Amino acid sequence: MVWLRVGPKILLIVLTTFFPVTVSLVSGFRSVDPDVIDLMRTMNATDLQIFMRAKLPMALDQFFSGLRISATYAIVGAVIAEWLGGFSGLGVYMMRVRKSFSYDSMFAVIILISALSLGLMKGIDLLAKVCMPWKQGARDK
Repeated sequence: MVWLRVGPKILLIVLTTFFPVTVSLVSGFRSVDPDVIDLMRTMNATDLQIFMRAKLPMALDQFFSGLRISATYAIVGAVIAEWLGGFSGLGVYMMRVRKSFSYDSMFAVIILISALSLGLMKGIDLLAKVCMPWKQGARDK
């Protein structure tokens, strides 16, 4: 029964976040230098090896950029989903305090939503540092 209330909200968040990640990942795959792929083919690399050693590492930077954008979209999408059909949560609370003209509480919720978005973006930055250690060496120089 809970899934009937939560399912559409999750679907809205997935639809909101899917396209920025997909577009950035496809753009990252297309930005791979064709000379690198040709070099790997002359060395008899399989398609899986080309993907794992050339395409995926070179696309990770743009993937994480899309993921950062999607993190903020996820928070905003969750709040909008709560506005549209929720019974509890930050979106419902914002609507209640707006109707009672308690704008200080509404701005507190906006600040909390902003802090959640910034926290998610910082978490994605930390994940990017773990997944791309070669970028860390380039930043230190």
